[in-house]
Amino acid sequence: MKKIFKIFISTFIITMTFCSIFSVEASSKTGHKEFSDITFLYDESAKLLIKMSKNEKRQMLKNVKRKAFGWSNYTNLYNRQVIYEANTIFSRSNNTRQSIEFKYSTTETEKKQTTKTVTGTLATKLSGKTTKISWGMDQSIRAEIGIKNDISYQEEIDFKIKIDPKRKVSLVVKGYATLSNGAAKYYLCGICLNQNLWEYVDVINEFYELYEEIIEY
Repeated sequence: MKKIFKIFISTFIITMTFCSIFSVEASSKTGHKEFSDITFLYDESAKLLIKMSKNEKRQMLKNVKRKAFGWSNYTNLYNRQVIYEANTIFSRSNNTRQSIEFKYSTTETEKKQTTKTVTGTLATKLSGKTTKISWGMDQSIRAEIGIKNDISYQEEIDFKIKIDPKRKVSLVVKGYATLSNGAAKYYLCGICLNQNLWEYVDVINEFYELYEEIIEY
């Protein structure tokens, strides 16, 4: 009976491990629905979780140290500086032969940004059996990469744009952030019961960029 029980436990752990390594849902090319693009500023070799190979993900999980109880965490990228592109506020084209003037305005909106001082992340990416990061896992990761603080503020945008013939103008939200990723395992009596790959993006600031393109036919 004891042998059967041990075999069952081993089979369960192996099966769970196999199923939880590679299930990364991609809501965008960045793996984060909040960002359409993320670029590392000073390290061309750094990779987003969604860009990593299966072997690279396996290696991260192997780097997690065994412990008796609780979450054990391995940080692969630590607060690397990135520039992100969030979303396009508007995009207008002028297919006429005359210049047109476009007025854009918004009502005051409360926004949040995360700083590098003291909880919360703008975006978190997790792969594994769980779909949400637990409090315990978040505390373990935050002990490694630091805690962030949410700031609320009011902002109003009101301006005019002149669009020349055969031109397209777009206003895009961009900004700077820090990105960390790694792997974590949960142990009970020295046995790994859960393992995940994680990625945090903490926003530092936000700004707007105006792009003009030539319309080609």
